[in-house]
Amino acid sequence: MEKLRETLLEYLIDKYNVSKTIRDLAEKVLEQLEKGSISLKIDSETEKAELKKSKAVGSGSEIRPLIFDGKNLYIQRYYVYQSRILKRINELKLHIITGGPGTGKTTSLAKILRNRLNEKILLAAPTGKAAFRMRESLASQGIELEAKTIHRLLSHKPLEANIIAIDECSMVDLPLMSKLLDAIPSGSDLYLLGDKHQLASVEAGSVFADICAKYEKNSDIYTELTKNWRAKEAPGIVKLSEDILNNSVKNFDNENVHYCGKLSTQNLLEEYEPLFKAENEKEAIGFLKSFQILCAVKKRVENINRELSLKAKHSKFTPIIITENNYHQNLFNGDTGVKDKEKAYFSNGAEIRTFPLLTLPKYEDAFAITIHKSQGSEYERVAVVYPDREREETEQTILTKELLYTAVTRAKRECFIFGREEVITASCKREIFRASGIY
Repeated sequence: MEKLRETLLEYLIDKYNVSKTIRDLAEKVLEQLEKGSISLKIDSETEKAELKKSKAVGSGSEIRPLIFDGKNLYIQRYYVYQSRILKRINELKLHIITGGPGTGKTTSLAKILRNRLNEKILLAAPTGKAAFRMRESLASQGIELEAKTIHRLLSHKPLEANIIAIDECSMVDLPLMSKLLDAIPSGSDLYLLGDKHQLASVEAGSVFADICAKYEKNSDIYTELTKNWRAKEAPGIVKLSEDILNNSVKNFDNENVHYCGKLSTQNLLEEYEPLFKAENEKEAIGFLKSFQILCAVKKRVENINRELSLKAKHSKFTPIIITENNYHQNLFNGDTGVKDKEKAYFSNGAEIRTFPLLTLPKYEDAFAITIHKSQGSEYERVAVVYPDREREETEQTILTKELLYTAVTRAKRECFIFGREEVITASCKREIFRASGIY
């Protein structure tokens, strides 16, 4: 983002010799991008007039560094992405299925696919882990189909299919959604699945939530599932997740959720005893679905991983997470596995894949991962770790109700929450707002 800032501002001055007003507005658009919004609303009539007369600003069809549509100001590339998305969703045979965890999104898709298995079907998700879960969930319902990452899907152009289904769409950012929609044939049925209340993509935009808002009153396109079929297994998790969304949280304790106050890494180390006692890689990998530490901020991830790695240095197996894609090895950012002294082990459901450690793409310890990294995953039990205080203003933009909702709903059976209660409560009162012109 810093490079974009320098390049854009230099270009505006050198090429167009823009006024201070235009420079200031360009700075504000860049600040909005850093916060996740793709546009800046302009209310001042004076600023509107100056934007309209500036040669650095286009109205949409022109190629200019800044675009002003009469209401909102954009960096040109983001305006183009948004325009392509708006154009394509109006042209495609679009179907939206949204709902929280356990509401039956994949089950609904399975019912549709079951009647059309003789047709060409493509499945994808934003990460390798989410694609694996999509394939695994459909397989449990008797539908054996491959699911790829969206990037892998787009490497096989042109896309030719009767049905294309994309899972975990809340994780898809603006540029990727634009490229995806551009690649889909107009005659295909496109199914977008996801939880519109979950965290938006790391990059700018909240495309899936915006598309849901655009079509939520159109029953031919939009389906929202509300009944939680897992409620009998963990009613407390369902209750807290609903309270978070409804701004009605009274406390963080119930039959499935436990507020634990200040974090003790020793307690968390004890949770990993089944992994440390695993006799082989199959047992070790089996542990990964049972428990995971999820941190609100990256710094806490690093500290916990460092502490637990030192305390577990005599253990045969430790957890790891891949942090970059490697298509040749079929390993992707977000994939989790275990390693011993020489090898790493990953499961694709049917088999355990083994790699020499020296051949792996970049990876990190994964005793703890960020809540963002956990999207598209679920575990029997999770420990959610919040900071004891908000150190920076940037942390306030991170600590939102969507973050806590995403963390809590990763748990199928039990959730432990650590951190200062005031900080967690304050985060429940903040909502992610990302300005765009999609709806």
